[in-house]
Amino acid sequence: MSNAFTLVELVVVVMVIGILSAIAVPTFQNASDKARQKEPTNLIASYLRAAQAYFTEYGDLPKNTMDLGEYMSVTACTKNYPSYCQSESPIDYTNLESVSWTTPSGYFDIYMETSANKITFRALPVPVYELLGYGTSACFNSQTGVLKISEQSQRLGRNIPSVDC
Repeated sequence: MSNAFTLVELVVVVMVIGILSAIAVPTFQNASDKARQKEPTNLIASYLRAAQAYFTEYGDLPKNTMDLGEYMSVTACTKNYPSYCQSESPIDYTNLESVSWTTPSGYFDIYMETSANKITFRALPVPVYELLGYGTSACFNSQTGVLKISEQSQRLGRNIPSVDC
């Protein structure tokens, strides 16, 4: 009796590995994309805290990154392209009057919108990542003091709705 595997046994093993890979790879990709979503969520949480501090001191909401920059450093990639951002250092937006910028990783564009009593942030997956990414939106209502952050659980591309607070 030989100690070698038969062709049938090898084919069965390859098929089992193929089936397990077909299940595991999409699950891993989904977990990876959800983990990437934490970057803009954490950044936006910091922006909201800076907006609260700005409101407490000035009685008004911040209008741009320069206003936020009084309470935190706002850094961004100069292009909304992840592979570019991996090789380039982020730049400081603290002294710029910007209402939109790209996260340092290059995976999300951040949009800031201020109204009379509310500031809203939205993180949209950049165009090259929009079919894979999960967005985030958040707001701070200066009248009620309500803060709200919402991570999307579906891939909505760049159609991330603004959360209401």
